[in-house]
Amino acid sequence: MSIKRVIVALENLSVLHEQLIEIAEQKKGVITRNDVQELSSLTSRENRILKLVAEADDERVAASLAFIQEKGIRSNLRLTVTELSRLVFQPEERLQLQEAQQSLNVLLNKLKEENQFVRELLQQSLDFVDYSLNIMTSRPEDESLYRHPQQPQPKIGRSMFDTRA
Repeated sequence: MSIKRVIVALENLSVLHEQLIEIAEQKKGVITRNDVQELSSLTSRENRILKLVAEADDERVAASLAFIQEKGIRSNLRLTVTELSRLVFQPEERLQLQEAQQSLNVLLNKLKEENQFVRELLQQSLDFVDYSLNIMTSRPEDESLYRHPQQPQPKIGRSMFDTRA
């Protein structure tokens, strides 16, 4: 057996991460449109893909262990792809392995950036909702206008929301 099984596993991981990047890009538009149902749908799709990523990573680990054992190393170490490439003696296979690794690293960095942007959009949306609720639930005594201390305070009615809850 050669390193091909590890390369195929890395390529499979790349395909799955491309799908995650696509979902993250779709999330940006959905959040700005405030489409909660579509966001929920995208999140469930994302969760299904994440399960596939975990399975593909397990396959990568199994393929790496099989390759290590094939080379005569009797260890269950989890070597990185860089460490595995040192055990590959055929230049074309080593190059394929390194290219698959670099491709996956680029995708992982892009996904990290996309997720950070989505996180910031969600935080802004939550801040806006919090601000809107504070405006709707504020009471007249909360206003920052000066009143003469001898002036009677107006009667306080119930606000739209019970803020003590």
